[in-house]
Amino acid sequence: MSNGFHARKLLRELVRMGGRANPMLVLTHDYPDPDSLASAWVLSYLASNLARIRCRIRYGGVIGRRENRLMAERLNIPALPLRKGELAAAQNVALVDTQPPFRNNRFPPRRRPLLIIDHHARHADTAAEIALIDEEAGATTTLLGEALLLSGLKVPRRLATAIVYGIGSETQNLGRDSDVRDLEIYRAFWPWANVKTLWSISYPRRQADYFAVLARGLAGAFACRAVVGVHLGAIVFPERVAQIADFLLTYEKAHWSLVTGRYKGRLHVSLRTDDPRGGAGRVLKRVLGGGNRGGGHAMIAGGSMDIGEDAEEFRWREAEENLAKAFLESQGLGEESLSRPFA
Repeated sequence: MSNGFHARKLLRELVRMGGRANPMLVLTHDYPDPDSLASAWVLSYLASNLARIRCRIRYGGVIGRRENRLMAERLNIPALPLRKGELAAAQNVALVDTQPPFRNNRFPPRRRPLLIIDHHARHADTAAEIALIDEEAGATTTLLGEALLLSGLKVPRRLATAIVYGIGSETQNLGRDSDVRDLEIYRAFWPWANVKTLWSISYPRRQADYFAVLARGLAGAFACRAVVGVHLGAIVFPERVAQIADFLLTYEKAHWSLVTGRYKGRLHVSLRTDDPRGGAGRVLKRVLGGGNRGGGHAMIAGGSMDIGEDAEEFRWREAEENLAKAFLESQGLGEESLSRPFA
């Protein structure tokens, strides 16, 4: 369902809720990316200006990826780490770019939030007073951008810049899991965005950790026909897994990339494909054994599985090897031997 249906419903519901939703805690997924940060900011702006709802944006974990931190800092996005007890004390909670059953947020899975706005596939256990889940949108920011345009509110330059970067980052500049709606919203806000700021966020000076992980990714990479992947081992920021998966997919022989990383007792996984009909989310969910471990879209997917912070090395290696084997078997490559593509 598209054509602005969810955007119009959001505007109606915000006005209807009014004072009874005041104040509102807007929660992103953990280690928020540009799509979740931009979405949360637009929702807060709409709620504040249309219904006088005081909002505070919170997230679990940290903003680890350099580009994402620069986005938050240079655009002065009012998002802060979630404090202990803050979520439990909040009566009105809105989730953006995630859903309660997903294992990428701090919201209790059995608690019912006031509002959910997301573009990922709806989980069977997802419930909220108002759930606006638009799987046709390439980015959650697209839905919020449509609502902002329909509202007629003045658009601050920093917010427009966040919207453009949020959509561009999520869809890799409209080349991945996007459609005409994402393009229309991207183009609508582009004239109001600060192009120099967009450039400075997109091409940052990088930390040594980035190059260290990149070196490990290249040195340890394995390949099997059109699949390339790597097990990164311990990582400082979980975002590195998706970052390396995107990078490896640029290998000329690859149509799939699979990357894992160990972080705080969990094995984080990113799966990428250049096939618009690849069904990456469905494939990864099956490879991880179903449940809430993973999901995504046609060309991009992510998830994690609990191994244990005190787990011995053999348990980590076993999980990594079994995951890679299950994925290769899903592609009919179970009997193929692995090679070192960059050796």
